[in-house]
Amino acid sequence: MDRNVKVIFIAGLLSAFLLGVFEILFPFYLDYRGFSLVDMGLVFSFSTLAISFIRIFLGECADVYGRKKIYLTSCTCSIASKSFFPLTVGRMEILANKFLNDLGDSLRNSVHNIMLYESASKAYTKLFSWFTASNFILQASGNLALAVFLAYLGYSGIFFLLAGVELAIFLIILSYREGKRGKTERRMSLREAYSFKIDRNLKVLASSVAIGVLGFGIAHSPVLLPLYFKDKYGLDIAQISIITAVHRLSFMSTPLADKTIRRLGLKTTYIFSTLAYALSFLAVGLVTFPIVVFVPIFLIHDLFGGGIRMTASSVIVQNLAADGRRGREVNTYEAIQMPMAIMAPSIAGILASSSWDLLFIVGGLLFLVSVSVFSLFFKANIAAAQQTRQF
Repeated sequence: MDRNVKVIFIAGLLSAFLLGVFEILFPFYLDYRGFSLVDMGLVFSFSTLAISFIRIFLGECADVYGRKKIYLTSCTCSIASKSFFPLTVGRMEILANKFLNDLGDSLRNSVHNIMLYESASKAYTKLFSWFTASNFILQASGNLALAVFLAYLGYSGIFFLLAGVELAIFLIILSYREGKRGKTERRMSLREAYSFKIDRNLKVLASSVAIGVLGFGIAHSPVLLPLYFKDKYGLDIAQISIITAVHRLSFMSTPLADKTIRRLGLKTTYIFSTLAYALSFLAVGLVTFPIVVFVPIFLIHDLFGGGIRMTASSVIVQNLAADGRRGREVNTYEAIQMPMAIMAPSIAGILASSSWDLLFIVGGLLFLVSVSVFSLFFKANIAAAQQTRQF
């Protein structure tokens, strides 16, 4: 395995562990601080709104200055935010710190998959699928570790521990060797960056995914889903951590993505995996199942969708993006989805205040719309796209 691939792999695993702890920790931290469901939704919406304005700029920076510097900056933001959380008192401080934390995540996400693709483009489908499965194992480990951490460290201790892990990631990324594909000789151009000039089919995919992002953000809200299990089923933090860990382990089907794509093709794989989300969410929203029945039906969206859909869409995006502009184009693709991500937490908070079931019903219907948009308007010959779109 290439040295850079190993570096990205290890850094990605540690980041996944952090996410597994933080995604359950933060909603309970907000609850501990006295935030209502609607207030929690607004916290996530504000942070996403702020990040959306700079996402394309980050991609442009990655093209001009290189991926490694962006990744190291992401670690710096994350170290600072997780160190500051125990010191925050007021709601505005928490809001500002959440923005700093999300900025670090956004910086990292803006270059991580690009670095993998540019380090091993021919093996990208297989590597991405295996890395995704491994990442979710580490996320599950983080889910399970939270209850233990919380019992022995408390909120402040956990945040300082997470800051230490971020420091370890920073040191690991220092050993990444950036090649010529990691940056260009051109200058920064905000006008070009915000021109939204990307492949037509990339825009269609972005629109389809954006509608799915709205559905996912409503039915799968990271801040509300743990509270859903607490309020509707009366589960405690330890039980919720176990369910969340099992949820993450359902991504073990991701390594099947390579064979699935080879057999069905990228477009059919994307359609099939998106339908898994729609049908799973609608089923649990329309029928109240006992928890032992709810969990396997709910997990269908990841067993047949999750990592397989992520792999298919990521391969399509990397193949359609042009060399020399990949950072900008991939992040423009991501930015098109941002308005939906901004609206989702607030809508989810409002729906949850009325009925928990509405989260899944509305989310499932939006995924049906998402797959319809893709099926009707995506016309690319993906295999030939990369040969015709060189910089």
